[in-house]
Amino acid sequence: MMLKTRDRCVMSALEWFESVRSEGERLERARQSLAMLESRIAPHSQGFEPMGHGGGGSDRMLAHAMLSDRLGQLQAQLPELERRHRAKLERATDVLYGRSGNGGLAKVAKRRGATYLEEADMLCLHYLQGEGWASVARRFEPETTNLTVWCKRRAKLACRQIDRIGMDALADS
Repeated sequence: MMLKTRDRCVMSALEWFESVRSEGERLERARQSLAMLESRIAPHSQGFEPMGHGGGGSDRMLAHAMLSDRLGQLQAQLPELERRHRAKLERATDVLYGRSGNGGLAKVAKRRGATYLEEADMLCLHYLQGEGWASVARRFEPETTNLTVWCKRRAKLACRQIDRIGMDALADS
Protein backbone atom coordinates (compact mmCIF):
# COMPACT_ATOMS: atom_id res chain seq x y z
CA MET A 1 0.00 0.00 0.00
CA MET A 2 1.54 3.25 -1.13
CA LEU A 3 0.75 6.28 0.99
CA LYS A 4 0.07 9.39 -1.06
CA THR A 5 1.38 12.78 -0.13
CA ARG A 6 0.81 16.00 -2.00
CA ASP A 7 3.07 15.34 -5.01
CA ARG A 8 4.41 11.83 -4.60
CA CYS A 9 3.73 8.33 -3.37
CA VAL A 10 5.57 7.13 -0.31
CA MET A 11 6.21 3.51 0.58
CA SER A 12 4.45 2.26 3.70
CA ALA A 13 6.58 1.13 6.64
CA LEU A 14 5.69 -2.53 6.03
CA GLU A 15 6.74 -2.30 2.37
CA TRP A 16 9.92 -0.50 3.35
CA PHE A 17 10.89 -3.13 5.94
CA GLU A 18 10.13 -5.87 3.40
CA SER A 19 12.42 -4.12 0.89
CA VAL A 20 15.21 -3.99 3.49
CA ARG A 21 14.87 -7.74 4.07
CA SER A 22 14.78 -8.47 0.32
CA GLU A 23 17.87 -6.37 -0.23
CA GLY A 24 19.67 -8.27 2.53
CA GLU A 25 18.74 -11.57 0.91
CA ARG A 26 19.98 -10.34 -2.50
CA LEU A 27 23.22 -9.22 -0.91
CA GLU A 28 23.73 -12.64 0.66
CA ARG A 29 23.07 -14.34 -2.68
CA ALA A 30 25.64 -12.03 -4.32
CA ARG A 31 28.19 -12.99 -1.66
CA GLN A 32 27.50 -16.67 -2.28
CA SER A 33 27.84 -16.19 -6.04
CA LEU A 34 31.13 -14.41 -5.51
CA ALA A 35 32.44 -17.26 -3.35
CA MET A 36 31.32 -19.83 -5.92
CA LEU A 37 32.98 -17.94 -8.79
CA GLU A 38 36.18 -17.49 -6.81
CA SER A 39 36.32 -21.21 -6.11
CA ARG A 40 35.74 -22.04 -9.77
CA ILE A 41 38.59 -19.93 -11.11
CA ALA A 42 41.07 -20.07 -8.27
CA PRO A 43 44.21 -22.01 -9.12
CA HIS A 44 44.40 -25.54 -7.72
CA SER A 45 40.95 -25.30 -6.20
CA GLN A 46 38.19 -27.81 -6.14
CA GLY A 47 35.62 -26.28 -8.43
CA PHE A 48 31.96 -27.09 -8.70
CA GLU A 49 32.55 -29.09 -11.92
CA PRO A 50 34.02 -32.56 -12.18
CA MET A 51 37.69 -32.57 -13.07
CA GLY A 52 38.68 -34.51 -16.16
CA HIS A 53 41.49 -35.05 -18.61
CA GLY A 54 41.62 -34.15 -22.21
CA GLY A 55 40.12 -31.71 -24.71
CA GLY A 56 37.89 -28.70 -24.44
CA GLY A 57 40.81 -26.27 -24.29
CA SER A 58 39.38 -23.23 -26.08
CA ASP A 59 35.91 -23.71 -24.59
CA ARG A 60 37.40 -23.92 -21.12
CA MET A 61 39.46 -20.77 -21.71
CA LEU A 62 36.37 -18.89 -22.87
CA ALA A 63 34.37 -20.14 -19.91
CA HIS A 64 37.20 -19.15 -17.57
CA ALA A 65 37.33 -15.67 -19.11
CA MET A 66 33.57 -15.26 -18.73
CA LEU A 67 33.69 -16.41 -15.11
CA SER A 68 36.60 -14.08 -14.45
CA ASP A 69 34.68 -11.16 -15.97
CA ARG A 70 31.60 -11.91 -13.86
CA LEU A 71 33.79 -12.23 -10.79
CA GLY A 72 35.27 -8.80 -11.45
CA GLN A 73 31.81 -7.29 -11.85
CA LEU A 74 30.59 -8.78 -8.56
CA GLN A 75 33.74 -7.69 -6.73
CA ALA A 76 33.22 -4.14 -8.00
CA GLN A 77 29.50 -4.01 -7.13
CA LEU A 78 29.57 -5.69 -3.74
CA PRO A 79 31.07 -2.85 -1.66
CA GLU A 80 28.46 -0.36 -2.89
CA LEU A 81 25.63 -2.83 -2.29
CA GLU A 82 26.94 -3.47 1.24
CA ARG A 83 27.28 0.27 1.95
CA ARG A 84 23.70 0.98 0.84
CA HIS A 85 22.35 -1.95 2.84
CA ARG A 86 24.23 -0.87 5.99
CA ALA A 87 22.70 2.61 5.60
CA LYS A 88 19.20 1.11 5.35
CA LEU A 89 19.83 -1.11 8.37
CA GLU A 90 21.01 1.90 10.36
CA ARG A 91 17.93 3.88 9.32
CA ALA A 92 15.64 0.99 10.26
CA THR A 93 17.33 0.63 13.64
CA ASP A 94 16.88 4.37 14.24
CA VAL A 95 13.16 4.07 13.45
CA LEU A 96 12.76 1.11 15.79
CA TYR A 97 14.94 2.29 18.68
CA GLY A 98 15.74 5.97 18.03
CA ARG A 99 19.14 7.44 17.19
CA SER A 100 19.97 7.53 20.88
CA GLY A 101 18.94 3.90 21.31
CA ASN A 102 16.36 5.09 23.80
CA GLY A 103 13.44 6.11 21.61
CA GLY A 104 11.83 5.15 18.34
CA LEU A 105 8.92 2.76 18.08
CA ALA A 106 10.18 0.85 21.13
CA LYS A 107 9.31 3.79 23.39
CA VAL A 108 5.92 4.68 21.89
CA ALA A 109 3.25 4.20 24.52
CA LYS A 110 0.28 1.91 24.04
CA ARG A 111 -2.73 1.61 26.28
CA ARG A 112 -2.23 0.69 29.94
CA GLY A 113 1.39 1.84 30.08
CA ALA A 114 2.81 -0.74 27.67
CA THR A 115 5.14 0.18 24.81
CA TYR A 116 5.88 -1.17 21.35
CA LEU A 117 9.22 -2.65 22.48
CA GLU A 118 8.24 -6.26 21.66
CA GLU A 119 6.93 -5.23 18.24
CA ALA A 120 10.15 -3.30 17.54
CA ASP A 121 12.12 -6.42 18.49
CA MET A 122 9.93 -8.56 16.22
CA LEU A 123 10.46 -6.23 13.27
CA CYS A 124 14.19 -6.14 13.95
CA LEU A 125 14.52 -9.92 14.19
CA HIS A 126 12.53 -10.66 11.05
CA TYR A 127 13.34 -7.80 8.69
CA LEU A 128 16.82 -6.73 9.79
CA GLN A 129 18.32 -9.97 11.06
CA GLY A 130 16.54 -12.30 8.64
CA GLU A 131 14.87 -14.71 11.06
CA GLY A 132 11.70 -16.51 10.01
CA TRP A 133 8.35 -15.59 11.54
CA ALA A 134 8.05 -18.91 13.38
CA SER A 135 11.45 -18.41 15.00
CA VAL A 136 10.58 -14.84 15.97
CA ALA A 137 7.22 -15.89 17.41
CA ARG A 138 8.79 -18.66 19.51
CA ARG A 139 11.01 -16.08 21.25
CA PHE A 140 7.99 -14.30 22.67
CA GLU A 141 6.05 -17.47 23.60
CA PRO A 142 2.51 -16.16 23.36
CA GLU A 143 -0.38 -18.18 24.63
CA THR A 144 -1.92 -18.74 21.22
CA THR A 145 -2.14 -21.71 18.90
CA ASN A 146 -0.97 -20.03 15.68
CA LEU A 147 2.28 -18.27 16.56
CA THR A 148 3.19 -17.12 13.06
CA VAL A 149 -0.15 -15.41 12.39
CA TRP A 150 -0.02 -13.78 15.83
CA CYS A 151 3.48 -12.46 15.20
CA LYS A 152 2.74 -11.16 11.68
CA ARG A 153 -0.41 -9.41 12.91
CA ARG A 154 1.52 -7.60 15.63
CA ALA A 155 4.21 -6.60 13.14
CA LYS A 156 1.62 -5.18 10.73
CA LEU A 157 -0.02 -3.21 13.53
CA ALA A 158 3.38 -1.84 14.53
CA CYS A 159 4.06 -0.80 10.95
CA ARG A 160 0.73 1.04 10.86
CA GLN A 161 1.80 2.86 14.01
CA ILE A 162 5.09 3.79 12.31
CA ASP A 163 3.09 5.14 9.35
CA ARG A 164 0.91 7.21 11.70
CA ILE A 165 3.82 8.76 13.56
CA GLY A 166 6.30 8.94 10.68
CA MET A 167 9.70 7.36 10.26
CA ASP A 168 11.60 10.63 10.65
CA ALA A 169 9.85 11.50 13.90
CA LEU A 170 10.57 8.06 15.35
CA ALA A 171 14.21 8.10 14.24
CA ASP A 172 14.73 11.52 15.83
CA SER A 173 13.12 10.52 19.14
